[in-house]
Amino acid sequence: MIEITNLWKGYNKTNVLQDVNLTVGRGEIHGLIGENSAGKTTLIKCATGVYKPDQGKILYDGKPVYDNPEVKTRIGYVADYNEYISIYTVSRMVNMYEVLYPLFDREKFNTLNEIFKIPVNKRVFSLSKGQKMRLAFMLETAKRPDYLILDEPTSGLDPLAKSHFFELLINEVEQNDIGVLISSHNLEGLERICDSVTMLHQGKVEHQMSMENMKGQLTRLNVVFEGGACKAVYDMPEILRISNVGSIYTLIVRDFDESLVTRLKKNGAGLVEPLDISLEELFVVLEETKEKETEGKKQTDYRSGDGEGKSRKGE
Repeated sequence: MIEITNLWKGYNKTNVLQDVNLTVGRGEIHGLIGENSAGKTTLIKCATGVYKPDQGKILYDGKPVYDNPEVKTRIGYVADYNEYISIYTVSRMVNMYEVLYPLFDREKFNTLNEIFKIPVNKRVFSLSKGQKMRLAFMLETAKRPDYLILDEPTSGLDPLAKSHFFELLINEVEQNDIGVLISSHNLEGLERICDSVTMLHQGKVEHQMSMENMKGQLTRLNVVFEGGACKAVYDMPEILRISNVGSIYTLIVRDFDESLVTRLKKNGAGLVEPLDISLEELFVVLEETKEKETEGKKQTDYRSGDGEGKSRKGE
């Protein structure tokens, strides 16, 4: 199991990660999502032992990863940008991996390459970004690691390659019982494969739970208002987002229950149809809600400050 406990990491006296806790078990795919600069890549570089935490622990089956070559041999790491010896051919890279990693499986690499079709005689510098990403995945997977750490692994991949990637990743987990920590902006893809998700916001864990429970936080409703939705509907605190095409309204709500259906119908709703929300829509709405709450707090603090200032002036 990967155990990340009370992790803090910063640069130039600015905290990038603040008290992050996270576990990933064998046979589990754990997604890491968040806005740009949320701290995902920093977390992954700490998790792979590239960065040393300022505070906290990162353990693999009870052993620290930082400055521990024994543990690192059990980790496959695909970075968001993979640096290899650019003048080497793909074939020579495979030879090097075979020397460096005792468990490296050339046959497994070749089997994967039957799907990804990277020319083995091509030099690394001549590969596209997507080809380099595929090469990294094949090399790291052929190491037969216990854990795979992936940072934006679908970046640069075409739709077909993405589909192959997700299928292969699921097969690796099922067949070899590996644990996976994957960061990606491809939320549709993560929704298909992840067992659990951590959402980071400005370096802190904002939400963390199973995929099923994560998606259960919000509900998407299709609602028919023949005469249009009235102001009372827009003012309902459970409704986080509302849009419409004609008389058909789409509502994103939290704390969905039958009492909300009753209130919607009292305010003119006909059909009320609850639907599953996608991970992407969930993420966007939660981020929008967080921004509105932050802005509202700033305005409240500002008005409070003005009031105090005027009071002191009067005195």
